[in-house]
Amino acid sequence: MAEKCRGMHSRWADYLDFLPKSVSTMPIYWTSQELQPLRHTALAEKLAGKWKVLGCHVEAPTQVEEQYKTVVLPFMEHHNVAGFPSDSKARYQLYLWATAVVCSYSFSLGGDSFQAMVPVWDMLNHVTGKCNVRLHHSAKRGTLQMIATKSIKLGQEIINNYGPLSDSELLRRFGFVESEPNPNNGCEIPYAVLMAKCQEHLQPVQPQQSNSASLQATAHANKDLMYRKTDFMREHDLIPIDGWFKADILGQPQCEMIEVVRILLLPDSEFEAFKKQVDRWRCPLTRPLTQLASISHQVSHVIHQVASERLAGLSELPPVRDGVPQGFRQTAAQSVLKTERHTLLGLLLWLDKHDSTSLINCSKKVWVHIR
Repeated sequence: MAEKCRGMHSRWADYLDFLPKSVSTMPIYWTSQELQPLRHTALAEKLAGKWKVLGCHVEAPTQVEEQYKTVVLPFMEHHNVAGFPSDSKARYQLYLWATAVVCSYSFSLGGDSFQAMVPVWDMLNHVTGKCNVRLHHSAKRGTLQMIATKSIKLGQEIINNYGPLSDSELLRRFGFVESEPNPNNGCEIPYAVLMAKCQEHLQPVQPQQSNSASLQATAHANKDLMYRKTDFMREHDLIPIDGWFKADILGQPQCEMIEVVRILLLPDSEFEAFKKQVDRWRCPLTRPLTQLASISHQVSHVIHQVASERLAGLSELPPVRDGVPQGFRQTAAQSVLKTERHTLLGLLLWLDKHDSTSLINCSKKVWVHIR
């Protein structure tokens, strides 16, 4: 932002002038009315920073307005950098522009430890399944190379890979959706919601005469149990780094989601016994799965409840009106909404069709990395 304000006096003036003046296709630029169809979708909730979990990190942009008010604006006012707009609206627009270009043009380097703007390489587009180069970063040599992974003909486009991202994530983070069907599409369910639902199932029915101190003690014990389970599952990489589990376009959930719900539903004594069992495991892996078989209905029921509630919270798909042109924002929002509704329905069907044996098989896959 400071370099942008320096204009032609910045050493990066030519590069900054090359960057787009606005990435208005990104949802951080959309009006509340344009975002309305995406209400309660994973895209909207990640954008708002909802369902945060300690130790998990959602890729930017997220909580854009809050970050501006609590971090950026105080920094700008404290340092009084020359050239920063005095008008509050212009200042916020400058911040939006900086957020958009860093999110959509920067590279994660050093094992994702920092973001870097990389002139030239940031010109490369992403098309799922069409990538023909790979990024190679050598911190020791101070080099960043794009290496061809297949023969590239003269005049052929060089295509990068931004990751196995759904249209929802491509739209939120880069401002576009695929023109062809995206095999990475699906739906996402936050760990925080699954944890809260499991906590409801674990909460014992309190007798009417229970006093407030007893209720508070029970609530505190349950909260502490959930924290211990969360730490344990993060230690074993069961919780995604961003705190959101995925179901693919056919509705099949990540195996980790099933195992996480199973662990969350374990009573305290059974969880501690299971935790000790994990610490003792060695290759070849053998473990009793009677616990899962005995609560498989609850596991399926919890995920079914959460998926049903998320589906019910989504907007209805608007009717298609012949002859009425649609802009990119409207088309992209409808595409993301349609995919999320379709996948949540698929997840419900998957749960209805699969018995405890299928859930056990999913659970087994989660622990094959233990040696």
